[in-house]
Amino acid sequence: MRVPLARYPGFNRFTLDWLAGDARATRFLPRTNETSHRQRAIAPERVIAPELVEALRAQNRAWGIDAGADLDAWASGEAVMLIAGQQLGFAGGPLYTLAKIATLIRMKRDLIAQGRKAVAFFWLASEDHDWDEAASLTLPIATVLASANVNRQLDLLCIRAARLADPRAAVGPLPVPESLTKQLLALYDMPRPSWLRHGITFRDSFAELLAATVGNELVLVDALLPELRRAGADLFAQISANHEAIQHALRDRAAELETAGYAQQIVPPDGEHYTLLFSLDDEGVRHPAIGVERPERTSTSALTRPLLQDAVLRPDVFVGGPAEVAYYAQIAPLHELLGVEMPRVALRGHALVAPKRVTRAFERYGIEPEDVFASPDAVLAEHELERVARIRGIADDARANLMQHIEAISQLALPADHSLAGSIQRSIGHLEFHFNKLAERAIKGVVRKDRERLAAVRELVATLYPDRHVQDRIAGWFGYWHTHGQRLVERLIEEIEPDADAFRIVTL
Repeated sequence: MRVPLARYPGFNRFTLDWLAGDARATRFLPRTNETSHRQRAIAPERVIAPELVEALRAQNRAWGIDAGADLDAWASGEAVMLIAGQQLGFAGGPLYTLAKIATLIRMKRDLIAQGRKAVAFFWLASEDHDWDEAASLTLPIATVLASANVNRQLDLLCIRAARLADPRAAVGPLPVPESLTKQLLALYDMPRPSWLRHGITFRDSFAELLAATVGNELVLVDALLPELRRAGADLFAQISANHEAIQHALRDRAAELETAGYAQQIVPPDGEHYTLLFSLDDEGVRHPAIGVERPERTSTSALTRPLLQDAVLRPDVFVGGPAEVAYYAQIAPLHELLGVEMPRVALRGHALVAPKRVTRAFERYGIEPEDVFASPDAVLAEHELERVARIRGIADDARANLMQHIEAISQLALPADHSLAGSIQRSIGHLEFHFNKLAERAIKGVVRKDRERLAAVRELVATLYPDRHVQDRIAGWFGYWHTHGQRLVERLIEEIEPDADAFRIVTL
C-alpha cells in the first residue's frame, strides 16, 4: 500500500519540495535522480588510510560481522559506497532506524543485480550525548507478551533508565543500565541475549543486535574509532582555521533558507556561534572547542559530522531521513569552503508495518490509509449518522408512497365491496409492521457494520498512529522483530522504496 508522503503528518517541508524538484529547494541541494547515478562511472578514486581499513575490519569482526571483502572493495574504489547513520538506541531504537538499514540494503542489492559492485556502511553516532534518547525504548503494547501490568488502554509503553553519567558525556562508551535490560526481558519473557550481557556498552549492544539482524549486509562505523578520528585530522584543522568563515557561511545560508520560506535545521543559541567541534575529556564528556589538540579526543557536532563522514569515507550516496536531507541543504556551503566532495543525497524509504490481520481491514471496510491519521471515532460517527439518516429517509418516502397507493385502491374497490374495508386496514397494519421491521433491521445492520469498522479503524490507528505519533518515528522495531523475526527485515527490504515521495504500509 503506497501513500504520498504529503499525507504523512508533520513531514519536513523542505524535503517535500526537494523531492518534487521545486527550484526553491533544489537550489540549496541538487536533486539527482537515482538512475543517472547508477549510470555514472564507478566510485571515484579513494585514498583510504590502511590503518583505518584494518581497524574497521577488526571492530566489525568483534561484533560478529565479516566485512573484509566489502572493506577491500570500498578502499580500492571498485564499489559504489552507500552510507547512512543513526544515534545509538537501546534495543535498536525506533522503526525508522531499521527503515534506513532496509533502504541501504535494498539499494545495495539493486546495484548488485545490475552487475555493479556496491557496499553499504552504517555510521554509529556513538559520540552523541542524548542520554534520554539512547536509554529509553518505546514499545507497541500489542507486541508485549509477558506483563499483566500493562495498561491496555494505551497504544505504547515506554521503558527508560535514569541518567548514569554527566549529561554532556558521549553515550556510546557507557554501559547499558541493568534496570533497562531487566525491564525489556520481563516484558517479553525472553532469555538474556549476548547483545545485552552484563556491562556491555550502548555501542557494542547496538552493533551486535544489528549483526544478529542483518548479518554481513552492512559495514558498521563507530564514530569514536580512533583511526577514524586520526584520518579526519586535516579536516579538523581546516575547520579550526576557517572558524569565522564557516560561521559567516552558515549565517548567510540561514538567511537564504528563511527568504525561501524554509527553516534551518540547527539553530545556534541567541547571539552565539554555531558549535562545530568538541573536545572529549578523560571521562568522555564533551566540551565545545575551536582549536584541535588531539584528533582522537575531537568530536564533531551535528553540522560537522557529515563533513567528517564525507571527507574520510568518501561515500557516493548518503541516505538520510527528512531532517538529515535538510541538514545537507544547510551545510552545503561548507563542503565547497573546505574542499570536501558532497555525495549524492537520497531520502530513506519510509515504511509502516502491521500484521496481515490488521491491514485486511483496509479492503474489508473501505478504509483509506489517510484515515489512520485522524480520529476514528469522529470519522465513523459521522459516517454512521449519515447512512442511518438515509435509510430512515428512504423508508419514510416509501411508506408515504405505499399509503398513497393503498388509498387509491380503497377509493376504487370500496364502492364495489364494502366488506373490503376491514381487510384493507388489517393489510395496512401488517405492511407497516413488516416495512418498519425491515427498515430497523437495515439500520441495525448498518450500525453493527460501522461498529465493526470502528473497531478495525481503532486497531489500525493503534498500530500505525499510536498515541498520535506516526509509528516509525516512535515505536521500537524490536517489538515487531521479537514477534515476526527475520520476516520483518526481509519484508521491509522487499517493500521499501528508496528516495521516493511516498511511504509504504508493509504487511507482515
